[in-house]
Amino acid sequence: MKKQLLSTLFILGCFGIANQASAVPAVTTLTLDDIVPTVGSSAIKLPDGILQLTDNSRSDPTYQIGSAYSTSPVEIVNFTSSFSFKFSDTGYGRGSADGIVFVIKNPASVTSGGDGGGLGYGTITTGNGSYAGIPNSVGIEFDNWYNPEVGDPGNNHIGININGSVVSEATFDVWPEFNNNGPWYAWVDYDGSLLTVSVSQTNSKPGSAMLSYNIGSLQSAIHAPAAEIGFTGSTGWASQTEQVLSFNYFDPPGAVPEPGTVVLLGVGGALVSLWKRQKRKEATTD
Repeated sequence: MKKQLLSTLFILGCFGIANQASAVPAVTTLTLDDIVPTVGSSAIKLPDGILQLTDNSRSDPTYQIGSAYSTSPVEIVNFTSSFSFKFSDTGYGRGSADGIVFVIKNPASVTSGGDGGGLGYGTITTGNGSYAGIPNSVGIEFDNWYNPEVGDPGNNHIGININGSVVSEATFDVWPEFNNNGPWYAWVDYDGSLLTVSVSQTNSKPGSAMLSYNIGSLQSAIHAPAAEIGFTGSTGWASQTEQVLSFNYFDPPGAVPEPGTVVLLGVGGALVSLWKRQKRKEATTD
C-alpha cells in the first residue's frame, strides 16, 4: 500500500510540475534583443542591434514584407510597452510607404500578412498578389500611406486592428508625417481590458492616450494564454526603410495556476493525507 501510494504521488507530482511549467509563459519582460527576424522575410538585425524591417537601398525595394518576433511566449494579462522607430528614405518619384505593425499573436498563427497596405500584417490584394492576414492576433499599426479601400482616415495615422484585418477598429491621425521626422516614440499599454496607444517625437509619454479601444481579454482575442510579440512592416509600389530602434515590454508577474494544476494539487494532498493515516495505523499495530 505504502509503495503504491508513493509511486502514485511521484507520478502525479511530476505531471503537476510539467503542467504548471507549460501553463506559465517563459517570460514577462522583453527587449529588442529578444526579437528575432523571421527567416525568409526582409527583416534583419543590424550590427548595432536595430531591427530593420524593410530596406529602401535594395535594387528593387518594392513589395517587401518583414517580420520579427519574441523567441519565447509572453504574458499578456496586463502590460506596458514602449518602443522607438524610424521611417527614412523614399521610393524615387513614388513616395514613402507603407508602415509597421506592433503584433500580439497566437504562437501558432502565421508570421505575416500582405505587403503594401497590408503592412506585413493584414489581409489585402495588392499589385503583387492577394494575401491572408494573421489570424488570432491584435495589431497596432503605424501607417504612412493612404489606402481608402480599407478605410484609412489619412496618409499618416495609428490604428488598432484585430485578426489580420487592416480595417482598423479605431484610428488617430498623426502629424507631422512619420517618414524623415523621426525617431518616433510609441507606447502601447493594456490594463486587462483597455488597449491604449500614444506616439510622440520626444521620449516623453503624453499625459493622455491618443487612441484607446476596449478589447476585453487579450487571451480570448488571440485564443491563447500567452502570445508571441513582435513587429511586421512592408513596402508596396512606394517604399521606405523601416526600423525599430528600441523596445521594452513588461507584464507584472503573479499568474494564477490553471484549474488543471489546482485539481492535481488537491488530489496529491488527499493522497498524502491517506498515506499519513496508513503510516499511523501501521505504527499502532507494530
